[in-house]
Formats: sequence, structure tokens, C-alpha cells
Amino acid sequence: MTDSVRILLVEDDEDDYFLTADSLEQCTSPRFELSWAKSGAEAIELLKNQSFDLCLLDYVLGQENAMDVLAKLKGLSVNIPVVVLTGQADNVVDDRVMRAGAADFLTKLEVDTPRFMRTIRYALVRREIETERLERNRVEQQNRAKDKFLAHLGHELRTPLSSILGYTELLLDSPENEHITPELSTILNNGQHLLSLLNDLLDMSRIMANKLDLVPTEFNLTGFLTDLYSLMVMQASEKGLLLTVTADALLPETINSDPTRLRQVLINLTNNAIKFTDNGEVNIHIDFDATSQQLCFTVKDSGIGMPQDKLQTIFRPFEQIEDLMQANHGGAGLGLAISNELVQLMGGRIDVESEQGKGSRFWFTIDTGNVNQVNTVPLDLDAPVRRAKQFKINQRLDGRVLIVDDLREIRRLTGRLVGMSQASVSYAQNGTDALEKVRSAEQKKRPFHLILMDIHMPVMNGIDCLRALRKEGIQTPVVAVTAASRKGLRESLLSDGFDNVIAKPVDRRELSEVLDTFLIPAKDTLPVVDIEPDSDSGEHLLVVEDDEDAADLMCVLLKSLNHQADTAHSGQQALQTIAAAPDLYCHVLMDLHLPDTNGYELIAALQQIAPQLTFTIISGAQPDQQRIADLPVSQTLLKPVTKNDLATLNF
Repeated sequence: MTDSVRILLVEDDEDDYFLTADSLEQCTSPRFELSWAKSGAEAIELLKNQSFDLCLLDYVLGQENAMDVLAKLKGLSVNIPVVVLTGQADNVVDDRVMRAGAADFLTKLEVDTPRFMRTIRYALVRREIETERLERNRVEQQNRAKDKFLAHLGHELRTPLSSILGYTELLLDSPENEHITPELSTILNNGQHLLSLLNDLLDMSRIMANKLDLVPTEFNLTGFLTDLYSLMVMQASEKGLLLTVTADALLPETINSDPTRLRQVLINLTNNAIKFTDNGEVNIHIDFDATSQQLCFTVKDSGIGMPQDKLQTIFRPFEQIEDLMQANHGGAGLGLAISNELVQLMGGRIDVESEQGKGSRFWFTIDTGNVNQVNTVPLDLDAPVRRAKQFKINQRLDGRVLIVDDLREIRRLTGRLVGMSQASVSYAQNGTDALEKVRSAEQKKRPFHLILMDIHMPVMNGIDCLRALRKEGIQTPVVAVTAASRKGLRESLLSDGFDNVIAKPVDRRELSEVLDTFLIPAKDTLPVVDIEPDSDSGEHLLVVEDDEDAADLMCVLLKSLNHQADTAHSGQQALQTIAAAPDLYCHVLMDLHLPDTNGYELIAALQQIAPQLTFTIISGAQPDQQRIADLPVSQTLLKPVTKNDLATLNF
């Protein structure tokens, strides 16, 4: 509460005015500044032109009463607590004024009692609470508006960047342009720099809104460091610098963390080290503490270093923009701030020591997950890395497969593996959903050849779903897919009636054996021969993108990958194209932001016309995972999209 409170007293009786004023003067904290209005009309004029903290309103004011004044205040949207004063207690009047919006109700006999002051204090406190609530709502609305703006900005910037980077890559691939390779490389490098700045801004926005989540996974540490070294060594050598990656202690063979975000931090620190070092070397050193199960990464350079007064603020966003601009090194001043936040999310901390003219040393720690049972090995970047062997799915298989899992990511991942054969894939998110889809397929005389069933799901679990299927006489083979590993589980599930059991995460070899057992040989398979691909051998695709340059570029890139592609620049055009030839296209590359509809609704509409279609979302912002959960979206790509990105897609 403030030291001085401005009160408007609306009172037509002079004696009552003096009585109220005298009572207020007795209070020393807070001090009250009292203004007097003798009528409702006079009070309204004062409230229009001045600011007050509280209004004391006499119930009877000549020809009008407090109800009339409260109604006028409501019409003016004046947000001020009002305490109504009356000559005598009346429950009916009390209830009426409170319903009209008064903060409280007192008799004038209580003006010189402690209750009068308590009532004023309570009204002011409630006003402060309401003001804080309104302010929080205002800030939340501003944050939502900011998030929407940044998402829109990201989309608008990524679309032209797609054209810049894509066409530049195509020009660089052409032997005819060798004479302008340096110029094209400059365009490409600067376009990639713009993309990096955009990604930093969006990352920082997500961090500040607490919306950036890690995706921890188990990965081979030596392979990770080998890839990082291969990525950065060329950049160092271009400046004549020596880049080394070292470790004195044995390192765990695998760790559990977010490799994408860990790579982002290391690349940022190494980039900075190379950027600010003109001669000498940059070293990345790794230590492992088996007791705390933490890795410590140190990036040390022999560069220009930093003054001591900058070290306290270097991890704050935007702090170093001016210095970087003066040094002509570029950047938005966000990389270290983002790295700081990411390291904290990975369970560690980051720090720096530096001396001007002698170089800098950054180090950070991360949690490795439980690696007690993991082998420890010496770091050897030249040694062959033991990576998971990729087992190929038999492509000469056909049939219809239903994948049942409550986790969308697992459904789609399993679907991509099954889709490497010629089988068609459908999805269900729980047992009840699966029952409906199986019944529908039976009624249409197109039963599934195989069901891959998760065991633990909401609504209806896998075991209950299997029992319901068998009770209805449906004998489709059902294979249990489970992450549980308790002793005897496999035998228990087989005795429940499952035809086989495979473990999560799904092993390609196990899955391939299941598909070989229950699917049918594809009738249209041909002998595998090495031939030059012709222009008609690829898939027929539809690109839905309102930016004509971006759509044309996508078609050129897809053509270079031996696919045929047509374009549609609006939702209506896409609907007309698919309706005219519903069996021609197998896959649609869909922009989410279209002039006449959004991509989510369009996918659902196109699926009604051509149920065989699958979709890749290509957008300038991350799609809403809940909205695509039940749509036939096989993958998503973030703009700008490169030829390499498109080459990884499964159609």
C-alpha cells in the first residue's frame, strides 16, 4: 500500500463530510488526501479528470442514490473500489449495492470506529490484488502475442531463405558455374548465417517462455565427438589453426543426453574460439567424473581473450552486441546465453576464464544419465565407431499393418520402419481406437494382415483389446510391442494369445522377422538390378506452398532426386488437383500457412478425397503435435529445406 492514498468522498451533508474527514485525519499511515464531491454528477466529473484510489459514496444523494452513481461508474469503466455509506443498517440495501459493484457497505455510525479503517484497508488491498491480476493478464497476453509474432516471423523469413539457399546449392552443383563458385559460396554462407541468427532468436524466445524441451536419447560419445571434429576441423584449418579433441581419462562408450543441444553448445563455443583466434590452436578437452556421472567439456583457445569486466555479463542475452559489432565478428549476442540455458537444462553449469591477449577457456558440465553399466573406452577419433548396425527391412513384402500405440512418436517411428516394405500402414492410439479400425476393415472386406500392439495404453490396454478381438472372432495376427522387461513377460503374453512379442525400442531385425512371418510377398517386385534412373521412375508428389518461388524450388529439388512434382498455391487449388486425379499422387508436401486455409484442416480434407495419401509438413515454425497426432503425417521439416533434407524423406 502506498504512503499517500487519494480518496473521493461523495457526500451531500456537510456535517457528515467533516465527521468522515476528521476520522481519516486520525490515521498517520497511510496519509489520506481527501477530495469532496457534493453530488453524483460532480463525482463523475472528478473521476473523469483525476485519479483516485478509493471512493466513499453516500447512499442517498438528493434525488439520486448510490445505485445510480455505481451504474454511471460502470458505464465509464472506472476501476476504483467503492465503499457505500448509509445512515442505518439495511440488509436489503447492503445486498443491492454489493450486487451493483460496491467493494463494501458501512453505516455512518461506524465512521469513527476501527471497522471503518479496516474496511478502507481491505478495499485498497483488494484493489492492489486486482491490479496485479490485470497486470499479469496483460503480460500473458503480450507474451502470447509475442510468441505468435515470432512464429509468424520465423515462417516469413524461412520461406525466402529456402529459395536463397536452395537455388544457390543447385547452382553450386552445376559444373557450368565453376567460374563463379566463390561468389555463390559467399551467397550460401551468408544465407546460412542469416538462418543461424534466426534460429538463435527463436531459441532464446522459447527459453524465455520456458517452452524449450530437451529430447534425451542414448548415443555413442566417441562417434558424436568424431562427427563434431569432422565438422569443425575444416573451419579451423581455413584460418590456419590447429583444432584438437583430447581426453586424458576413459570415457563412457554411450551417454544419455540430448545430442542435438549438446552439439549446439559445443559448436557455438568452438565457433567462437575459432572466430576470435587468429593464430595458434583451439582445443576441446573432455573429462569424466565417474562419481558424479558428469562429463566436463573444455574449449580453450589462444585468441584475443576478453577483459575481466565482461566476464560477469557474457552469458546474458544481448549484452555483448556492441563489442562484437565493433570487433567486426558478427552475431546477435545470443549464442552464449542460449548455451548457458541449455547446459542448465542438461543438468550442468557453464563458466569462463579469460585474459585479454592470451586467450579464453570455456568449460561446462552435463549429466550423462546412469552409465554405471556402460563400458569406458579411450578417446580415439581415428578408431572405427561401434554404431548400431542398420538392418534392412524386406522390401518385397505387401499387406496392411495396424500400429497401435498411445505415443505418437513411437507410432510414427514404427510406421516408418514398416513402411520400408511395400505394406500400407494405419495407426490407432489405444485399444478402443484399434477395435474400431479393425472392425471397419473387416466390414470393408479389407482386413489387416498384422497388428503391432502396445501393451500399456490409456482407455483400453493391448491385452484387453486382443481379448475383445478374439471374442468377436477376429483372428488377425497380433504382435505385442512392449518396453517392459520383467522375467516371464514374453511367456505370459504368448499365453494370453499374442502371436509374437518384440521389445521397445523396436529392433529392425526382430521387426523384419515378424513382417516376414505375417505379411505376404509383393506381387509387383522385380529383380534387383543396377540401372540408371529415368525421369518417370520416381514418386508423383504434390507440393502445396503459397510462395511460388519456394514451390518452384521444391519441384526442382525433387526432380533432381528423381521424383515428379506438381504445385498448388492454395488450399482450394490443392483440393481441385487431388479431386481431379485422386489416384495419381502418393504424397503431399504441405505448407501449414496458406492464404485460404491452414494445413491441418487441408490434410484432413485431402485424406477424405484420397485416403492413400501421406503427408510431410514443411513449415517455418514447429507444428502443433496435438493437431497432427491423428493425421497421416509421416514427417515434418523446418524451412529452409535443402536437397539433403528431401533426400531423407520416405514417400
